[in-house]
Amino acid sequence: MTIKKMINKEELDNILALYKAQPVGSGYMDVIVKRENVRQLIHKLILGGVQINSITWWQYVEQNTKSKGYSLGGPKSDYYDGWFSEINFADDELNTTVVDDIMKVIENKEITFSNGERIGYIQDECLTPALWLDIPDEWESH
Repeated sequence: MTIKKMINKEELDNILALYKAQPVGSGYMDVIVKRENVRQLIHKLILGGVQINSITWWQYVEQNTKSKGYSLGGPKSDYYDGWFSEINFADDELNTTVVDDIMKVIENKEITFSNGERIGYIQDECLTPALWLDIPDEWESH
């Protein structure tokens, strides 16, 4: 895959909106994306020359339901009825621009909590990745 010069901020914002990917806060460090759009978003970002440095993990909580108790809180979704709650677990560092390699990290993710409870990306629909993008520090989302 040929990587071109990195896209500009407006192009990035358009791509994120297209794939319903939501930056947390005012930057692009955590861009939460639900599983139905994650592969396409990663592909488009890499084609646009955007490096993905790591993956953080969030729980998607449907409206009128409770968090499972292993997450910290977070923003209401801009695109869905529920909200996202950050999971306090180590980030997955990336050093690749190969979509399939990044997807393997996501799809193989399993987290074991101190109480012995385990969740995994394949089994638990609520486990949601966020992409940490390497973009200019001065770019602000929204």
